[in-house]
Amino acid sequence: MDTKIAIVTGANRGLGLAATKQLAELGYLTIMGVRDVEAGEIEASKLRSERLAVHAAELDIANSKSVDVFFNRIIGNFGRVDVLLNGAGIYLEGNAGFTEIDEATLLNSINVNAVGAWRTSKAVAAQMMQQAYGRIVNVSSGWGSLADMDANAAAYRISKAALNAVTRIIAADLAKYGDIKVNAVCPGWVRTRMGGPDAELTAEEAATDVVWAARFGENAPTGGFFKSRAPIAW
Repeated sequence: MDTKIAIVTGANRGLGLAATKQLAELGYLTIMGVRDVEAGEIEASKLRSERLAVHAAELDIANSKSVDVFFNRIIGNFGRVDVLLNGAGIYLEGNAGFTEIDEATLLNSINVNAVGAWRTSKAVAAQMMQQAYGRIVNVSSGWGSLADMDANAAAYRISKAALNAVTRIIAADLAKYGDIKVNAVCPGWVRTRMGGPDAELTAEEAATDVVWAARFGENAPTGGFFKSRAPIAW
């Protein structure tokens, strides 16, 4: 089968949904990993009505069993995964600093935003290593950059800094097994439920940069952190 298989997590709205549509328009058979299957299937049906190859399946990246079931099903049905776009994430605390957040908020943020991407990446790693090809894109944030760290949104910033470390580690490991690229992308301030109505970019505009990294060629970088298609400091 020549059609490439892409998985997008957090795909039933916002940036994830926009990226799903763009990948499908580029010819990828795209699977939406969603916690709310009913909502995901509604969006998938809309995209299929546009003659796009899109499916929705239940996935909770905060739950190891859910991740295992989802990826066993997808790889079992389609034989492989070529692109994993880790778009699912949470932002719980607003502008609260480290003295204002509680431990549960911090641990929940890390579990979803960093460990969730580790879970999904680990689930596709063996298959990408076997085919010596794969693209993993982690939707991060400039707020996770240690070079530009501040005190607000403490749990979110810590979790995205952890995601950046996960990105670098996975990239270094999988680079030994062929044409596998693992990168992080800051999409900017996006008008989604998380970003709010005053944000600078539409979900469709921001998704183009995420999809750009998902389509890197063989000579493209791995282990990078990008915003507006340019490298930024970790």
